[in-house]
Amino acid sequence: MNMSRLFRKTLVAIVVIFGLVANATALLSAWILYTDLTEEYVTKGRAIAGSIAEASAELLLNRDASTVQAMIDKFLEIEGVGYVYVADGEGRILSHTFVPGIPEQARRDVADARGLTVKDLDLPGIGSFIQVTAPILAGVAGVVSVGMDKDIIHAKIRRAVVQQELLMLFMLAVSVAVFFILIKGVSRPLMELSEYAKRLRAHDFSARIAVTSEDEVGLLASTMNSMADELSELVSGLERSVASSTRELQGALAYMRAVMDNMADGLLVTDTSGRITHFNPPLVHMFGLEGADITGKDTRQLFSGAMAGLPGAAMADASEILSAEVRLSGGRVGKAAASAIHARVEGTNGPDKNAACLGTVILVRDITSEKEVDRMKTEFISTVSHELRTPLTSVLGFAKIIRKKFQEDIEPRLDATDKKALRAAGQIGDNIGIIVSEGIRLTELVNDVLDIAKMESGKIEWDLRPVTIAAVVARSVSSTSALVEQKGLTLTVDVSPGVPRFLGDQDRLIQVMLNLISNAVKFTASGGITIRAFIEGEMIRVGVIDTGPGIAPKDQEIIFEKFKQAGDTLTEKPKGTGLGLPICRQIVDRHGGRIWVESTPGQGSAFWFTLPLRGAALTAEEYPVPEPAYRDRLQPLPAGEAQGTILVVDDEPPVRLYLEQLLADEGFRVLAAADGPQAIDMAMTHHPDLITMDLMMPGMDGATTIRRLRAEPATKDIPVVVISALPARECEQAGGDASMIKPVDEAALLETIISLLRGAGKDTRPCMVLKRNGEESTHSLLMICPGKVQHTTREELWRRLDEGFTGTVFVPGSISHEMDLARLSANPNIHVVIFSE
Repeated sequence: MNMSRLFRKTLVAIVVIFGLVANATALLSAWILYTDLTEEYVTKGRAIAGSIAEASAELLLNRDASTVQAMIDKFLEIEGVGYVYVADGEGRILSHTFVPGIPEQARRDVADARGLTVKDLDLPGIGSFIQVTAPILAGVAGVVSVGMDKDIIHAKIRRAVVQQELLMLFMLAVSVAVFFILIKGVSRPLMELSEYAKRLRAHDFSARIAVTSEDEVGLLASTMNSMADELSELVSGLERSVASSTRELQGALAYMRAVMDNMADGLLVTDTSGRITHFNPPLVHMFGLEGADITGKDTRQLFSGAMAGLPGAAMADASEILSAEVRLSGGRVGKAAASAIHARVEGTNGPDKNAACLGTVILVRDITSEKEVDRMKTEFISTVSHELRTPLTSVLGFAKIIRKKFQEDIEPRLDATDKKALRAAGQIGDNIGIIVSEGIRLTELVNDVLDIAKMESGKIEWDLRPVTIAAVVARSVSSTSALVEQKGLTLTVDVSPGVPRFLGDQDRLIQVMLNLISNAVKFTASGGITIRAFIEGEMIRVGVIDTGPGIAPKDQEIIFEKFKQAGDTLTEKPKGTGLGLPICRQIVDRHGGRIWVESTPGQGSAFWFTLPLRGAALTAEEYPVPEPAYRDRLQPLPAGEAQGTILVVDDEPPVRLYLEQLLADEGFRVLAAADGPQAIDMAMTHHPDLITMDLMMPGMDGATTIRRLRAEPATKDIPVVVISALPARECEQAGGDASMIKPVDEAALLETIISLLRGAGKDTRPCMVLKRNGEESTHSLLMICPGKVQHTTREELWRRLDEGFTGTVFVPGSISHEMDLARLSANPNIHVVIFSE
């Protein structure tokens, strides 16, 4: 019969426990027996010693040793007596029972005769004894020592222990036999229950156990049968639910896998160590990893640049979504967005940012086409904006000519009594004024579009140098003071003392201030404007506060977007280009600051921006903020008579006609050419005194035409003024003597022409000429203002402009790229002339 492990363990436990109990009992019994026998032997030894001592007293006194010997020999017959010896009062052994002689150990251990003693004594070669010594006549006559044999005690104990162990073994055998008989009736049903439990564990719920006893085992069997029925039902339902959930999960996983595989964007999932756990085919294609098994690979081994560092950066800044441009295979460009993955906590609608990070997910989008479209858009805007400058030249030029002729030639000749004609003349004058002002506004729009396009394309050059906010405010106030005076507004400047220098592009920051102040003037009918600047923590905070109508909350959210303005643009006339504030935001963002508006309708607006104090000086530099200085407008240059011949070269007929009329009205003989070859032929034939040259012309462009003219001895000395819509740098490099950007400033053009031809006229105005590498220029163009030329450095130039300088600024072409010509030209009382050296 097979015995269950439980009963085998129980049997072993019984045997072990029974064995421990039996041995413990045997040891206890042996100790008790040893103690009893020892006491018995000690008592017996005392009795024998005392008896011999009493009987041998007289014999010892009579020196009858033989009788004493005979007496002690009889005591050896008593069980347990090992030896007996008698010593006299001097310690001499008179009689003993040792054979053949008394041991030396016994001689040394003669007891003190003055008392009864009991001690253990080991005699080598003889055995162990309990020696009992009794005095004879109080020790006077000697002593009697009796040795009780301990080996007899040990032998009795061993015999008793063996007998007890045999009895225990018999009892153990009987107990095991009884236990075996008892478990025979219990082991079988338990084994059946165990086998049944195994079948239940294997999900065999159809089996039954046939234990019919009424004891606990039978109750357990019945309970297990009932449990099997319930488990069968529960497991069947669970299996159906699991199968259904598995199908749904597999479908969802297949759907998600299909979505991931068919995404246009590349997907990359990494664990916390930066190793790849999931990816999709577009990602493999983007980075040229087809055929490679990248699962489990470290991203730093597969990718380079920004892509390699994104997983670590995303986990370090778990609350942000990081983005970066990455290089794709084939020279393409991608944009990657990375964020950390956090576990979802029960009871929340999203991942808990405080939970442990599980890794990162990175989406990569191929933006090559977008980049190309953006580049084409930028180029288109730039091209269109430059092309707009040409018709603007004609529109503004003709409008100004018409206004001038109308005011000088027609209005004085009107009959004062003809009210209808006077009214019509007034309307004509107003209409022409509108054309001029709208032309100027369109020019501002073109400049703004060019600025925003350059900033978005990253082509704009930033000149970060230590500057003070006081200097920025001072120059801005100086440039807009005339606008403030015209509206009758008050201007208050409050710049906190001690504001330190910081790293910034001064010209661009002035552009921000000019936009904000111009907007404040434009929308404020009465009251005043306040400019504030102070330190706030680690930032410089600057604000332009007006008393205008305020801005509605819904408009405050959109005014910093391109081409968005406050109010209803469908029912109200736009009051600007819609690009000024976006440009301001681009500039402030580039400096690491922030710009926003605080406004309540009917209570005015406050436009604030902040600038970080990075690179600030340890000590503040005070910069005086001048009071608004209002300057007179420049008067046009008076016309002369028979001033010379000028050849106008431009492929646009309206521009040619405008320049012809402008120069003819000034007394010049004007020739016109539509392209480069015609210009060369006319220059060779007519030998003009000066040539105005457009650069963008079909066939032979203006720069080539100038080189051809310089190569001919007959035309090489003819002054050339470049007039083009191209950027200032390209105009400077064309090879002319001076350059101007369309739409041209009439007064500056005429002064430049007169200077190149024969020097200054009667009514000239002050000039400032920038030094080149510390050297003063002596170009003939400077004859426009003889005796009034001031050679200056760039720093002195800006200071003089802040102080209210009015006149012409000459910039050598070799250093013009270092100047912000757009900002310089924005000053309404300054004419800028770029001349070749």
